[in-house]
Amino acid sequence: MTDETSTITVKTDQAISLPVSREERRIAIRYLDWKRCKKRLVKIRQPISRLQLTFPFCFGLSVSSVFALATLYLIPEVKFPAWSFPFYWLLLVFSLAVGICFLYLDYKIRKDKESDIDEVIEDMESIEKSFT
Repeated sequence: MTDETSTITVKTDQAISLPVSREERRIAIRYLDWKRCKKRLVKIRQPISRLQLTFPFCFGLSVSSVFALATLYLIPEVKFPAWSFPFYWLLLVFSLAVGICFLYLDYKIRKDKESDIDEVIEDMESIEKSFT
């Protein structure tokens, strides 16, 4: 048995050839840069918030209670149950407060998603600048 030694030659020069056409240009990107952008894109891809369905429902309840209260006050000759006045007032206040809270939360969530999208765009632009 003979003891043979083998050598491995590693070249660090890498050649990237770009097509002539401007539309066919390609950008070489490091794997870590691509992974960072991909992680941010996955964060953006979330299901639609259920708040978009909740606050219109609450505002609809408050408008309905306003109409019910208007009916109760505009027709005094009809005897309505004693519980109807406080019930519709509570419904109006509660549904309006909950609707405003959900509207604010939906605004904050949407704002956060927009900032995430802006971060991804900044990352993409910084990667593009490094290759130009």
